[in-house]
Amino acid sequence: MSKQKGKPKAAKEPGQSRGQVVRLKPAKPRASWLRKLPSPVRMWTTSAQFVGEAWAELKKVTWPGRKETLGTTLVVIFLVVVVAIYLGLVDYALSRIVRGVIR
Repeated sequence: MSKQKGKPKAAKEPGQSRGQVVRLKPAKPRASWLRKLPSPVRMWTTSAQFVGEAWAELKKVTWPGRKETLGTTLVVIFLVVVVAIYLGLVDYALSRIVRGVIR
């Protein structure tokens, strides 16, 4: 025997709810992608400001001289040749090993 407290629950019918009524707000109109773009005047001023700041930074750079540029270029070329020779030797050795294992 089970005891029921309170009112018996009524069966729900389709389309009938017992919850609170929710009022929906109308959707906000979306702005087109053209409206999201900055104005041409603003684009021009920010571009001009960027170029001016970049030019000011370039004036602060200490540029290497001809002798220093030539020296670092030769070091890079030398290291590229050394690494190429090393990788060529490793490739040759590994290919000989694999060829020996296959036969």
